[in-house]
Amino acid sequence: MPIYYFNLFNDEITMDETGVELSSEQDARAHAVQEARAMAASAVLEGRLTGSHRIEYVDESRQLVGAVRFDEAVDITP
Repeated sequence: MPIYYFNLFNDEITMDETGVELSSEQDARAHAVQEARAMAASAVLEGRLTGSHRIEYVDESRQLVGAVRFDEAVDITP
């Protein structure tokens, strides 16, 4: 099963050194969305949210597969 790495770009850059085994790029995107939602929720509880923060997910050769911005991970309605 392929390994995907999830690098966090927020106030700092945190590179994933461990990775997660997932069966497809779609599963990797779903994982990135869930992680972005969890991190956004934590930030909201602290009274802040930066929508441009993002998680980039890369494949085993560290090639970019996709990215999820925090403000893309949720539906925001007025």
